[in-house]
Amino acid sequence: MTRQERAVRTREALIEAAADLFDRDGQEVTSLAAVTAKAQVSAGALYFHFATKADLANAVTRTALARLRQITGAPAATPADTNKNANGNANGSGSENEGGDGSRNGGGGGSGWGGDALTQAARGVRGERAAGASPARGPAAAAGAAPGDRVGEVQQLIDTTHVLVRGLADDVVLRAGFALDRAGAGRPARERPAGEGPAARAAGGGGTGGERSGRWPEVGGSLRGVWSGWVHETLAAAGTRGALAPGVSPGDAAAVVVAATVGFEVLGAQDPLWLAPHRLTRFWTLLLPALVPPPAREALQPGGSPAAH
Repeated sequence: MTRQERAVRTREALIEAAADLFDRDGQEVTSLAAVTAKAQVSAGALYFHFATKADLANAVTRTALARLRQITGAPAATPADTNKNANGNANGSGSENEGGDGSRNGGGGGSGWGGDALTQAARGVRGERAAGASPARGPAAAAGAAPGDRVGEVQQLIDTTHVLVRGLADDVVLRAGFALDRAGAGRPARERPAGEGPAARAAGGGGTGGERSGRWPEVGGSLRGVWSGWVHETLAAAGTRGALAPGVSPGDAAAVVVAATVGFEVLGAQDPLWLAPHRLTRFWTLLLPALVPPPAREALQPGGSPAAH
């Protein structure tokens, strides 16, 4: 194993360990000593990658954001947003000899859901079938459905919510990232100027009272900002295709879906039963009659299509 590979594995082990402890005990009471003990690395190795606990929490949030982008197919972070250690080195660069003996176990524990498992589920939802094919990206994947297909975007939305909720149940990094975001550790969501983007053009800014026309959280903000922006764009595309019931505002529908899914996340942090698949299935069973017309509704699967499982 090269020095750079060892550094990357150490960093990943620290992020996984911190996420697990933040999720279990909370960020404020978790000590860096506890993180190094759980990750089985030296204090010097930790400080090589992260100067403070805030830097480590930021790395957990950014890793969770990357996994959320895998789920939605949202644009990747810009080079300026990539994870860096306190010295400004890119991930895995440099030598851990500056900070001690590095990783003692060469990797650290995984969550069982992040990485390959998450990517496979997300790609299934986005319809990536052929090996080596370029991955479809969020709403654009459904927008490529055949003309007359009025269930593509809505079923994609259903499937993606199932992948997200399953990820929140099984992936401690994703769950901890949302918790840090909720506590204000994540970056605030930005907004696009009015009239920009496909959602503004398709939905005409339709939304609940008090919403400004043509505005929704910018992809690239907090985890909730990325999620909200993707849901808005997906339902805007569905509205353009005529997949929504007459009189349904894409903005109003998106507000309901975002509020419900974020609610599952918040409640699931206290009671895992809120993240059980049947809870989300019941939500969609209740919502779909108001969201889509009867002919299209018959083709939808509120429990998720095979691609989501």
